[in-house]
Order: sequence, then structure tokens, then C-alpha cells
Amino acid sequence: MKTVLFVPGYQEDIDSRDYRATIRAIEKKGHKVKFVPINWRRTTIDQWVEEFDRVYEKYDPKETILAGFSYGAMTVFMAATKRNPSALWLFSLSPYFIEDIESKTFNQSWLNRLGHRRVDAFKKLSFTKLVKKIAAHTVLFYGDLELKTFPDISYRDRATKALPEIKKVIIKGAKHDVASDVYTKAIEELWK
Repeated sequence: MKTVLFVPGYQEDIDSRDYRATIRAIEKKGHKVKFVPINWRRTTIDQWVEEFDRVYEKYDPKETILAGFSYGAMTVFMAATKRNPSALWLFSLSPYFIEDIESKTFNQSWLNRLGHRRVDAFKKLSFTKLVKKIAAHTVLFYGDLELKTFPDISYRDRATKALPEIKKVIIKGAKHDVASDVYTKAIEELWK
């Protein structure tokens, strides 16, 4: 049985949405799940990764799956570039890498709410370069409805070809909510 270290979305804890439903969906696949809360307040992605790494270092990477939702997905993605897990599950990976931010279709007003320190930290992250450091089997989950909100992430299709194993799961009828019924059902059905 592998352990799944799961990081929630930005400014969320286990009660922010029905994360327990997501955990149950993963546990139905025979995994043990550890929910890893992050201190989001007045911190940047560098600190989120450091905080997560303090938990991750207690686990054998060969027996550990890293999973995260939204900014949590960015956090585990970054951790996987330094210490490759058994697998990497990215649920609705947030579009805040430099390639996203510089895209013509990126909604710049989203950056205004984040604060300049967070934005500066994100601008240092190149998905295209970082993805080359990951050797783990990776599954990218997205809701088809959320992809309409973030239309210009096509460079990720090209960049993910650098991964040794990649599976993309587009969930019909899903928004940006890993705890929704359609999203958790897709998690359960993926490994049937």
C-alpha cells in the first residue's frame, strides 16, 4: 500500500470543500492518504514547498505518491522536481508558471489579488524547464469546464512530452473542484 501525500488548494484546509470525499476516492484504490495542510498566509510557493518537504522527507519516495489540487498541485509538482516520488497526481494544476503569466490570454487581474512576492516567485517558475526534472509517472486531471477558464495552456501538452509517463484525464462536466461528485468519480474510475 502506497501513501498519498495530498495538498489542498490555496488558502484551504480539509474543511474548505469536501476533501474527505476526494480522500475516500483515493483510498478506494487501496492507498493510505495523508492530508498535508499548508500555511498559505503571507507565504510564497517557495515556502509552501519547504513546508511540504518537511513532511515528504519522512517518507520513502518509492512508496509515496504526491497529489495536490490547484496551488497544492503546483506545490507537489515543485517537490517532485527535487525528489521524485513513485507517482505524481496533479488535480487542476494552477496556471501560474511564467509561461501562463506571459500568455496573451492570461487574466492579469488574477495577479493583483496574490501580492507581489507571490507573483515574483511564480515568475521564476518555468513549467517547460521544470517538467524535465520529473521522472515519476504523472497523471494530469482537469475538468473540461475549467479548461474554458484557462484556454491557453496548450504549451503544457508539448512540455509534458518530456515526462517518461504521462496520462491526461479530462473530466466531463467538472469545474475547478476536486471534491465534486464528477471529479471524485473520475478518480475512482481511473484505476478500475
